[in-house]
Amino acid sequence: MTAPDLRFCAFTVAATALLSACGDLFSSTPGPVAVSRSDDTVIIVDQTGKRWDVGHGRTYGLSPSKYQFGLGPFAIAPIQDPQMLAPTDPGYPSFRETFRVMGVALNGSVRAYPLGIMSRHEVANEIFGEAHVSVAY
Repeated sequence: MTAPDLRFCAFTVAATALLSACGDLFSSTPGPVAVSRSDDTVIIVDQTGKRWDVGHGRTYGLSPSKYQFGLGPFAIAPIQDPQMLAPTDPGYPSFRETFRVMGVALNGSVRAYPLGIMSRHEVANEIFGEAHVSVAY
């Protein structure tokens, strides 16, 4: 696959449908549960109930009132074994379509991941030859 071909690789319609379903799930998710402080400890309780001690941030001059909370561990589902389209496959994007991709070449395989999808999933897990790889954005 040549460099211009990388620009036009895309996930299948199934991946797009999965992305849309996950977007609805996360839009209704509540924020962090609580923040409690004691002497040198700052505890953040995320939406899953997991407690995080982030008191060490004071060492670096960080103020607990400025912390932003994430979704918690495992809240964003990675894409498992994404299906790629070749230029001859039905559904392959037209050369007139433009979108940004992140390209990876490893073990003789070349893949491109649309940033619009990767920005919502952050990780794609798949296999390049014999290597199991997590592609992160």
